[in-house]
Amino acid sequence: MVLSPVARQFLVAGSTHLAALSAGGVIAYPSVLLEQLKANDTIIQLDLHKGSWIGSVHGMAGIPSMLMPFIMQYRGRRFAFIFSCVLIIVGWIFTYIAQNISTLIIGECFHGLGTNSLIAVSFLSVSEMLQPSYRNTSLLLYGTIQALGISSVGIIGRYLHWKTVGLIMCSPALMATLLGCLWPESPSWLAYKGRFKECEQSFVRLRGTDEESKKELKALINSQKEELKIKSVTKLQDLKHTITSRDFCLPAFHTFVLINVTYWGGGMPVIIYSNDMIMKISGAFNAKAKLTMDILLFVGYNIASVIVHYCSSKKTMLFSMTGSAVFMGGATVTTYLERVGVLSKEPELAVYCLVGFIAFLSLGSSCIGFSIASEIMPVKHRGVGGCLYILYTYVPDTRNRTLKEIEDFYTLGHFKALDKNDAVDVPFIKSEID
Repeated sequence: MVLSPVARQFLVAGSTHLAALSAGGVIAYPSVLLEQLKANDTIIQLDLHKGSWIGSVHGMAGIPSMLMPFIMQYRGRRFAFIFSCVLIIVGWIFTYIAQNISTLIIGECFHGLGTNSLIAVSFLSVSEMLQPSYRNTSLLLYGTIQALGISSVGIIGRYLHWKTVGLIMCSPALMATLLGCLWPESPSWLAYKGRFKECEQSFVRLRGTDEESKKELKALINSQKEELKIKSVTKLQDLKHTITSRDFCLPAFHTFVLINVTYWGGGMPVIIYSNDMIMKISGAFNAKAKLTMDILLFVGYNIASVIVHYCSSKKTMLFSMTGSAVFMGGATVTTYLERVGVLSKEPELAVYCLVGFIAFLSLGSSCIGFSIASEIMPVKHRGVGGCLYILYTYVPDTRNRTLKEIEDFYTLGHFKALDKNDAVDVPFIKSEID
């Protein structure tokens, strides 16, 4: 089957989006489990201690995913993507066959490891294989599709058995695995490995042979050839050079800030424990508030995907972070003042603040951070792997920038556009490539 370069890019992006749909289901699945198991109408009995394990093990199980960048550098992006999808599928299988809490927790461990690994693999693969005009939208669509998975599981979990929900959400991950087998390998990874002929072939398959693509390929290959020439004699010297270089330290710090904003923003606990939080605040379960939060999460991600076409990702993220902080602070202060008797008992007010928090969170701070973080680390360093002011002042806007331009920003301190008059001396394959 002959595919155009654009179709191959959509194949890569589409498979990551299918995996994101299943990964979104993974995030909301503990909420469904906790709600249905607490009803005591299943063979599995749940207490507070076991319930806390179901809700928290997802994050702890993701700690080994820190090794995924090394796997990506050693085996390539395609292998790492398929491996991450398989981990998620194994998690869904365990939850489907579960007859006790232990099996459910094992399934959630695979879910945590798979989804946390998938984020790094998907974002890096998309940032390396898609042209800049498609890349930012595709990265944000990953978050949008993931939000669709979160919202869908939150809604259908009220009407379907938790095993049925797991079976449904396993299907996208299985399809993503099959599509992943059709991927070309990342040109950036092939160039990093010194396999320049294969890099050229993969780049042509993905990006075509237009003038801009030729310039970007030349910049990519020349950059990696220079790296190979100046590579240190020993691995220890190479590691020392890496961790002390400007183009590693600054992106690493900015990535640390962005990832911390995403993880410590409060979105994950609110999604998982939203039912319990609403009951604690209002004294009764508010189905309308829960449904509104599920819908707003998906709608907000879609709005964010549109906004970044007209505003920079950085400003959109700042707006989202500020709004979510205000509403979460409002929920906290309101609840406290009601308990000490300063305010009259109006439990709906705190619930409204919680809904507002989800609305602003979905507009950027839970999705844009990953997309920027996946772009700013130079390819050669990807295996080594108060925030408002830092983000506004220092983190560059990556919209429609090539990976080489972003790398130059951290090396030189400013963006260096590709020379429009630069002659392209990288030969392109003459024969037709299927």
